[in-house]
Amino acid sequence: MKTFILIFVLLISTCLYSTIINVPADQPTIQAGINVSVDADTVLVQPGTYVENINYNGKNITIASLFLTTQDTTYISQTIIDGNQNGTVVSFENGETTGALLSGFTITNGSGGGIGCVYNSYPRLENLVITGNTTEYNGGGILCGAYASPNLENVIISNNSAGGNGGGIFCYNYCSPSLENVTISNNTSQNGGGIFCFENCPANLDNVIINNNSANSDGGGILCAVNSNMNLQDVTLTGNTAADEGGGIYCYDNSNPLLINSILWNDTPQEVYFSQGGVPNSIMISYTDIEGGEAGIVTNNNGTINWLEGNIDADPLFVDPLNGDYHLSWANFPIPDETKSPCIDAGDPESPLDPDETIADIGAFYFDQNQQGVEDPQILPINCLLYQNYPNPFNPSTKINYSLKENSKVSLNIYNIKGQKVRQLVSDQLSAGQHSVIWNGKDDNGKAVSSGIYFYKLKADNYTNTKRMILLK
Repeated sequence: MKTFILIFVLLISTCLYSTIINVPADQPTIQAGINVSVDADTVLVQPGTYVENINYNGKNITIASLFLTTQDTTYISQTIIDGNQNGTVVSFENGETTGALLSGFTITNGSGGGIGCVYNSYPRLENLVITGNTTEYNGGGILCGAYASPNLENVIISNNSAGGNGGGIFCYNYCSPSLENVTISNNTSQNGGGIFCFENCPANLDNVIINNNSANSDGGGILCAVNSNMNLQDVTLTGNTAADEGGGIYCYDNSNPLLINSILWNDTPQEVYFSQGGVPNSIMISYTDIEGGEAGIVTNNNGTINWLEGNIDADPLFVDPLNGDYHLSWANFPIPDETKSPCIDAGDPESPLDPDETIADIGAFYFDQNQQGVEDPQILPINCLLYQNYPNPFNPSTKINYSLKENSKVSLNIYNIKGQKVRQLVSDQLSAGQHSVIWNGKDDNGKAVSSGIYFYKLKADNYTNTKRMILLK
């Protein structure tokens, strides 16, 4: 009991001194805001173009545009960090943890790549557009390495280039980035135009689109090498090209990707290629659409194809691939004829249902059978999301934002630290889109609750998430 009380007091004390630093009202630049901040502070940036190269300097702080407080995605394009061709635009290199968040910006014009994440740092990169960055070496969009493992959610990485490897992302030396709801497109490099994972880097990709990337040598979409076992779920690789081998995926030296509920289509010169040299590789594939089937995978006698159940070789019938729309089409819905994409309802039946409560579709996007058409093509967001309340800590009230991808039955409740429900904020059928609710610090009986830690839990069909907040009086 004494230990619990001590932890509680420490949490309250930490949050009591957190500060919101407004840029440019309080500090003229983002870096100036970082310099005066301490852990748990927020550097809140007004719209505009900030020509600077910033470094978190080991601080576990939030740096965000007004997207953080409004959930308005237009602030992402309106709030720009411009590296001015003067090195990496944003750097994490001092062991930053998940307490370090970068959210709601366009990151551009870096000459050492867009974002650098190294030396045991694992920040959260959310709601970003990383575009128009270059590097002479590796990692045009993002470089992560030396035990660094950032978490990417709702990020677009496009039109970046590397003179070496990893036009979109380069990972090396024991890093395991996590990508969810990410688009990697139109990036270029020598190898691994979209992603290059090297030396024990098991990246995890979920709801990711990798399209129209190119490599001057190998691995147009993905190159994984030296014990880098990538997990791809609900991923679409299409339109990627390599001058030599592996238009979609190139593997060598004991790198064994796992594919499920994914699409590999129209990658040149083949979908998957195993290198001749090094330790043999293998690939495990289930409920995936690969152009050419097993013939779309070239092993050169140095690879094993584990072709499990549910795989197909059929045109996915994208809505408009020439213009970058890779949603699944069904022209005469609900008539099941040749106009229906073969990827609809063709995913692993053991996977969670799609938000429309039908069997999982194959690929990064699903066909919404409730709306009789494709879901909103915006990648920000693809899934339901629950955001951190603002302000936090708060007194006397705070705002909770959340987004619904589909019309959903929603409940949002407040619980105390004992797990007892103190307030029901939402219990209703709501439409898709952005929603918000204010909690005034009172329980269901209208009585003000005491200071302390509280939890808010969102349930929306198959989606559940819980976050913590603190009321200080």
